Amino acid sequence: MDRDSHEEDRRTVPISRRTLLSSVPGAAIGAALPIGTASARDDGDDESLGRLTPRPATTGDGDVRSLNGTWEFALSTTIDDQGAEWREAEVPGQWGYSESAIPEGPAEWYPPEGQLGWYRREFEAPKSDRERLLLRFDAVYSEARVYLNGAEIGHHVGGYTPFEIDVTDHVEAGTNVLSVGVAQASPADDMAWQNVTGGITRDVTLVSVPEIHIADYDVRTHLQGSSATVDVETRIENASGADADATLEVTLSDPNGETVATTERSLSSREGGSCDPSTTLEVADPNTWNPEEPQLYTLEIDLNAGDSTERVTQRLGIREIEVVGDELRLNGEAVTLRGVNWEEIHIPDHGHAVPPELTREDARRLKEANVNYVRTAHHPTSEAFLDACDELGLVVEVEAPHTFVGRGRGDPYPEIVVSQTVEMVERDKNRTSVCLWSIANESEWYDAFETAGRLTKAIDPTRPTIFNYDNYDPDDPWHDVYDVRSQHYPAFRADSTIEEYLGLDDPILFDEYAHTYCYNGRELVTDPGLRDQWGIPFERIWERCRAGDSVAGGAIWAGGDHLERWRGYLWGLLDRHRRPRPEYWHVKKIYSPVRVVETEWLGNGNVLRLTIENRHEFVDLADRSIEFEGARNSGNRPIEAAPGERVTVTVPVAEDRLELRVTHPHGHTIEQAVFTVDSPGCESYPVPTGTPLEIDEESVRTTEGPPMSVDRNTGRVEVQPEDGQGTPVVVGGPELVLTPTEAEASQEGSGAIDHRPDGRTVTDVRVVEDGAAVAIDVEYAVATGTFVLRPVDGGVEVEYEFEIEEALDVREVGVALPLTRDLTTLSWRREGQWSTYPDDHIGRTEGTAVAFPEGTRPDHEEIRLGSDRPWKDDATSHGSNDFRGTKRNVYTAALVNDHGAGVQLRSEGDHHVRAQVRSESVDLLALERSLSGTNPFGWMNRQPVLNEDPTIEADEIVRGNAAFEIRGSPSV
Repeated sequence: MDRDSHEEDRRTVPISRRTLLSSVPGAAIGAALPIGTASARDDGDDESLGRLTPRPATTGDGDVRSLNGTWEFALSTTIDDQGAEWREAEVPGQWGYSESAIPEGPAEWYPPEGQLGWYRREFEAPKSDRERLLLRFDAVYSEARVYLNGAEIGHHVGGYTPFEIDVTDHVEAGTNVLSVGVAQASPADDMAWQNVTGGITRDVTLVSVPEIHIADYDVRTHLQGSSATVDVETRIENASGADADATLEVTLSDPNGETVATTERSLSSREGGSCDPSTTLEVADPNTWNPEEPQLYTLEIDLNAGDSTERVTQRLGIREIEVVGDELRLNGEAVTLRGVNWEEIHIPDHGHAVPPELTREDARRLKEANVNYVRTAHHPTSEAFLDACDELGLVVEVEAPHTFVGRGRGDPYPEIVVSQTVEMVERDKNRTSVCLWSIANESEWYDAFETAGRLTKAIDPTRPTIFNYDNYDPDDPWHDVYDVRSQHYPAFRADSTIEEYLGLDDPILFDEYAHTYCYNGRELVTDPGLRDQWGIPFERIWERCRAGDSVAGGAIWAGGDHLERWRGYLWGLLDRHRRPRPEYWHVKKIYSPVRVVETEWLGNGNVLRLTIENRHEFVDLADRSIEFEGARNSGNRPIEAAPGERVTVTVPVAEDRLELRVTHPHGHTIEQAVFTVDSPGCESYPVPTGTPLEIDEESVRTTEGPPMSVDRNTGRVEVQPEDGQGTPVVVGGPELVLTPTEAEASQEGSGAIDHRPDGRTVTDVRVVEDGAAVAIDVEYAVATGTFVLRPVDGGVEVEYEFEIEEALDVREVGVALPLTRDLTTLSWRREGQWSTYPDDHIGRTEGTAVAFPEGTRPDHEEIRLGSDRPWKDDATSHGSNDFRGTKRNVYTAALVNDHGAGVQLRSEGDHHVRAQVRSESVDLLALERSLSGTNPFGWMNRQPVLNEDPTIEADEIVRGNAAFEIRGSPSV
């Protein structure tokens, strides 16, 4: 469908569902909807909008049959096109993802104008004539016309929400041909993220139900002191053609499978009519559902009508979610949710048709990062993902697929806003993990959103709602309709703080915050260590969120990488191949519900006193396994601390190292920390030799220690190992490091930012300090100053002092030493943000990194993601992520060849180090300044969180020093 052809349909009259909107002011009752015959109960009444017949667990007359699998597919203007080229296609699937061919750019994103993606397959009709046959699509992106045996039977607009069609009167005995014409462009796509190519992206199911069947049900749980009630309202429909009597039995079983409540009642159902029996189940001492103990009951609804029987089952957790004053409360407890934005997409192979086993693994990965809250940006996820959230304990904010409306997407289609919202709510209204409804993302305010918000409350008054606007204003008009306030990127957004959003009258969610690095692609190509450094400002702002009144939580942007018709975005804690980036570990540590806040070594270092804070909101620390490795009595140790409390314990230590590990009942590690008596500081710092240098017309040379010579004309420095054997280790004069901030936005990064300033000219080489050091005077285009090279025991110390000629925005300042190109192994020991890291994390406190793990130097500078290696081993021509990523606060850092010979930096923990392979050398950078990355768009800035200022003013002096030891011979 032509995307531009819908402009004339953008009406401003809000659409309503007749019975539920009688109490919604300003709603137009009974307006036409764009979903044609897409409901099983389409009787011309808006009451049927969005409702789905429950899938029966068992029936006497039918079953649930999947129509997933291999279909025929063709791109064509009509289904009757004789010239169409049909091929096989998998359902669920997207045609843009056939054979992993991902479209590149807007021109390839949409099919040619007027073309639809046509899917078709055959199926056999059930033999019984005593059933209703329903065809259900869980999602088709983004507009579907459904044909059965050549006749159009249904039409639906909306790419992420389900619809069903009653096909009882359309099927034929024996073989039937089902065809679906899919338009990628539609009014729904106009208001969406436009990050999906067309296709049948979720399950297709044929559902058989008895003529007298369960047509709908609502389940609501309420806590009342030490007991709970489970209210069940059921709709029974009679399509049998005759009046009938029936019995309805409702049974609730606890997480152990024991029946805790049951009711039974008799019903009378008139032909062609419906009835809505309701029942209440009483539960004493309920096992409530919360993110820390996601206890699930099983509800069974059994309908017996004559010879037919039907059972519907629902897993449910007993819980309440509510807004009280400025708090968001779960089961009566105020919560501060530890969240992440998650878009359900598998970029390499499946697009939005993510298989259930993969999406469950995604939920598990988030849970294991100590995340307890997920916002489904910017559309509802599959039911499989929500199944996992129910089981694992993840609070979910389900978001309707309306984004940037009134901005880049133009005005809304009110009827589509309403239909997509209702379909979302109807699908997930009985979901335990679903605790909030979000109706739109970063959109302007329209009457349609007011109607959708009020309608959501009419359908489901048990969950809070949020209108996800990016800039909070107390006078925003939607505050009268929606319960929870919103602000995006506090503290990281320029000129904003956490504190300005505290103390509101209502709870506020920062449901986009702490944006990972993405838009500064060249900085990330230059220094992947920025992804490790991100943990420092993130910890600062999370602690402010935890301490702040009215803050209900935050959701990091973003959990995974993104693809849309403009470009890809590499912003995920997990990359597109589900490899954890460095930020993932920081989230796990910072979101940890168990934190050691104080330590003290006692006696002779054989006893450690720890103060442990229980940041859980529902469970005692005794409910988690706590183990001390290295204690005199190693093993599990029960420790009690109520939620929010601290406890101090003393642990006798066998030697000088103690490791704490806290384990979740599901088996994953919640928290891990290592404590040692001694700090990992510098063992020794090289001291100057004081030995006079030799000088002649051509060079200045050392007379003791590693041979060093400085060319008096060019300032070129060469340093050999102390034995004087082999090629030089240092192969050029020291370089001032002035790495500019990134000026223009980029994604993959077209190339590294050079740390060396332009225009280097050596103006003089001279002996100083009574002949014990050599000075090299250098002019750059932006700085003038001097390097002083001072021989020290086993190496050389480089001191620099430069005056800046003009104001510069500089992220890094330091000195770079050009080294011979076979020095491609970097090792280090440093002070980390954490005491423990995964072995493949680039921020680990000790480690070794190889420039080119696959053995050859790539010929590209941009970011390229691999799928068969750890993220740290992705490489550009300048080295791997691990090799060229900054190691902050190092004590030692060595750059060596395959034989362990090369250069070693010694520091007192105040230097940051990274390496870069260049065409003529390998630069080892010793940095005094290494700031947070920038955001070239100008609307986001992490540097103020750490009180960083990248600007160096004109005439300002930069100075520093670094000591390098020479280790052995670099060649054998």
